[in-house]
Amino acid sequence: MDGCKEEIKLLESKIDKMQDISKVKDVMLEMYEEKDTNNQYIIGQLELQVGQYDKLSSDLKKELKQQRTKSFLWKVGTFVGIVTSSYLLIK
Repeated sequence: MDGCKEEIKLLESKIDKMQDISKVKDVMLEMYEEKDTNNQYIIGQLELQVGQYDKLSSDLKKELKQQRTKSFLWKVGTFVGIVTSSYLLIK
């Protein structure tokens, strides 16, 4: 009888420890889920940032192309002006 009572106490102690372990696992799972949610938010923000950088890069490329065109036209205009002035001075 005493052996059975002792075994029951040991089993109850084991059950309590298992329940404690289960609670710890539940808390850890909640923490990991919260961490995952935060990481997903961060990933979303970084994707938005990458999109903004892509748009900025595209806008800068367009502006650079416009500036190159203006510079080219200015050089052509200057060359034509010099040639015309030279022609008129020689004539």
